[in-house]
Amino acid sequence: MYYSSIGILAILILFIINFSILVKTSYKKLDDAHRAYKRFLISVAAFYIADILWSPLYILNIKVINFIETTLYFVIMAFSVLFWIQYVILYLKENNLFSKIFLWMGRIFLIVQLLVLIINLFVPIAFWFEEDGSYHTSCARNINLATQVFLCVILEIYMIRVIIKTEGIIKRRHEAIGIFCLNMIIFITLQAIDPYVPYYSIGCLLGTCLLHTFVLEDEKDARREQLESILKVEEIQELELGKTRKMAYSDPLTGVKNKMAYLEDVGSFEQKIEDGFLQDFGLAVFDLNDLKITNDTLGHDAGDKYIQEGCSLICNSFKHSPVYRIGGDEFVVFLSGDDYKNRDKILIEFNQTIDNNLKNGGVIVAFGFADYSTLEEKGFMRLFEHADKKMYECKQDLKAKKLKLSQ
Repeated sequence: MYYSSIGILAILILFIINFSILVKTSYKKLDDAHRAYKRFLISVAAFYIADILWSPLYILNIKVINFIETTLYFVIMAFSVLFWIQYVILYLKENNLFSKIFLWMGRIFLIVQLLVLIINLFVPIAFWFEEDGSYHTSCARNINLATQVFLCVILEIYMIRVIIKTEGIIKRRHEAIGIFCLNMIIFITLQAIDPYVPYYSIGCLLGTCLLHTFVLEDEKDARREQLESILKVEEIQELELGKTRKMAYSDPLTGVKNKMAYLEDVGSFEQKIEDGFLQDFGLAVFDLNDLKITNDTLGHDAGDKYIQEGCSLICNSFKHSPVYRIGGDEFVVFLSGDDYKNRDKILIEFNQTIDNNLKNGGVIVAFGFADYSTLEEKGFMRLFEHADKKMYECKQDLKAKKLKLSQ
């Protein structure tokens, strides 16, 4: 049972370290190279099973079953060789004359091996069992193993050429493939010398562990680093996009939202109204009195400062609502939530502030407020018109108050 214990250990390790590609990842999600590698791993697992069964069946000395099982052993071995060749060619992605010839060599090896095993059913050219159950090998079996060594030597030479041309992590992966070939050359040779020790399984065990560590895991690390790099780039782009959007939708003088943002948000508000998600809200329209006089008498710098002071007054009064500058001296505020609930108090306090500014020489801001819930004819444009009309009335009233105070 010592012979079988190697195969049992090998198949357990194979499934443990390659669980992701063998079980978790579906065949359709893999690229061509990794599909070939999955086929190779499955064939290796099947070979391990055949190798495990060989020893107990040999001990039981059931000649017919032993013969069938040994035949399957060599069939699976031949398929594993072909799948290995397919994987290496697809992995290297070198569509040249060598890869085409080498692939055909793998196919021919499989076909010849199947023919040899068919002939072996009638003439013992590969192996046979004596009447007492003892196992013997023949020339075809040795030619089979010698051919595998020959294929590995050719691939090893080719991989040396490939390794010389590559650098970095990819070079390390190619070196792992080259070492796999060298590993199999050694253990296939040992298997040819002594058929009663599972050298072939040992070679496959070491080789698949090597490939998993230095090829598959390296690929995973590279993909992870690439994904992290992409995510960082996306984060930077998102941040830059956010900054760009903020600049595009902000008024450079006051820092509040501009007319472009206002028009976009109007569309959003109209959709919410249509869907029934927004009913209780109001709109306040503001206009700065005396901006033209300030520009004409004190200059545009003073006019800009006047606009900033007016905007600060509006923002400080309506702290929980979006403020928009939609024109040179025109501002709009959407009142919802707490500002809408406290609208009467806020508007009274704002009006008192403007009255104080009239007396003390501060910025004068006319305003008009319209409540959506009180409108007879619904619609955002009707709401704006209603608020704008009240603002104009307030503007005229403030001018009259200022004139009265100056007399």
